Amino acid sequence: MNYSIIRFYMFANILKNKLRAGWIQIGINKQRTESIADHIYGTLVLAISINSEYKLDLDMLKVLKTLALHELEEILMPDFTIRSDITKKEKDEKGKICVSEVTKGLFDQEEIERLLVEFSERSTKEAKFCYLVDKIECDFQAKMYDLEGNFDIEDAKEDLKFYGDEAKNIEQNAKCASDYWILYDKKLYEHNEIFKSLLEDIRNIDKNSYQKVIDIKENFKG
Repeated sequence: MNYSIIRFYMFANILKNKLRAGWIQIGINKQRTESIADHIYGTLVLAISINSEYKLDLDMLKVLKTLALHELEEILMPDFTIRSDITKKEKDEKGKICVSEVTKGLFDQEEIERLLVEFSERSTKEAKFCYLVDKIECDFQAKMYDLEGNFDIEDAKEDLKFYGDEAKNIEQNAKCASDYWILYDKKLYEHNEIFKSLLEDIRNIDKNSYQKVIDIKENFKG
């Protein structure tokens, strides 16, 4: 039994050092960019905080388990981005094979695989919530890099060629680098008032608000 635990953890540990491809491709200018494990932590924290504020009618254990495991496929396959030449169907098929290999031997393998299929297909209310949390965490991280001065607007503009008919409108309305990501993803949240308002608030975070958090961290004596 312990062999399965050890094998699974050694696979999962890879995500601590596997950097998010989107930040590398967009040229984030920081000594250490976000790893996939960092992103997973971010989604868990956001899910907990959103549920804390809105008291959602969700199975939060299922939500947190899904988010903790939702990137398992990227242990064995690339972190595909908008720049990757792959369809969702192809990505899902590759992902299932990778997850099956990583979870091999675990008693709960079938449950984990089922959870991640639900996440991919967004077939339950928990899966739909997890999908939105996963997406908005990326937008939030883009804003954080922007506020830190690590996201250049000219680099952000390079993604316009992948935005199709939305590109012109986004370019006209973007005021900073993170706006390019946030405005592109805005359509994902249109039918969910919680995420719609959260995205707008994220977009409107200013440097003074960000600096207050940094100052508290620097001055906190414990």
